[in-house]
Amino acid sequence: MSIRLRLMALIGSFGITALLITGLALVSLQRYKTMMTEYGAAYEHAYDIERINHMVSNVVMESRGIYLSQDTAEARVFSHRLSHNLDELDGLLNEWRQSKDPEERARYAEIEPAVRDFLTKRRDMVRLTDEGKIAQVTALGKAGREDRIRLQQTLDTLVAEAHKDLAQTQAEAAAFSEQRGRTFLIMALVSIAGILCLSAVAIMHFITRPLRHVAGTIISLSEGKLDTPVPEETDDKGEVAELWRAIARLKAHAIEAEKIVEAQREAERLQALEARQLILD
Repeated sequence: MSIRLRLMALIGSFGITALLITGLALVSLQRYKTMMTEYGAAYEHAYDIERINHMVSNVVMESRGIYLSQDTAEARVFSHRLSHNLDELDGLLNEWRQSKDPEERARYAEIEPAVRDFLTKRRDMVRLTDEGKIAQVTALGKAGREDRIRLQQTLDTLVAEAHKDLAQTQAEAAAFSEQRGRTFLIMALVSIAGILCLSAVAIMHFITRPLRHVAGTIISLSEGKLDTPVPEETDDKGEVAELWRAIARLKAHAIEAEKIVEAQREAERLQALEARQLILD
């Protein structure tokens, strides 16, 4: 394999490592996005429950205002505010009932009967107040006091559960973020160490060592050491193999030139002997 292909394979392994890390990052981001969506839903649920609980408390306070009113005119002021609070509470319940979240709808179904009964009785209070029947309003409020207390206790329980879910979702998101942060750090360190080691091995084994061998052979041949071994012909198409083929040809030419020089020297020696023999004769 040529040096170019080996380097391309090395670069390709770097690319694969980068793709793996990128893939893990995308999966992590998607999971974190899902967890943040769950956190947002839990936050919205806790907020809605607290709003309902707050509205129920407002309704109770306006109802007490009616009980304590000195006359019908003063009672109707509280009745008007009570009617407004009931409409707002009813609107929030309708929004909750139409939620696309099945858990939200299940929680709504859990408290709907009690809240609807609460709304019905409080609207009766508004009607009786407008009719000036304050004593009946007070009697209706006392009759429904236990139901109202149970409703608020149920809402308090739901608020506590919502805050628990919110805290759990937040803790899970924080733990996931920390765990993935450690994973990315470890992967980065391992990848960097692996890339450095692989690069060093590849350069030493496929580039530095063969080129040193080539350089040493060339130096030996240049010094006249024609017995220096040169690798035999191979079918390898790599750059180092091309160098060896070129060096083999240079060695062959050098050996041939050496033979020619030796032959010329031998011829000159023989000529010198013949000339010397003629002189002596």
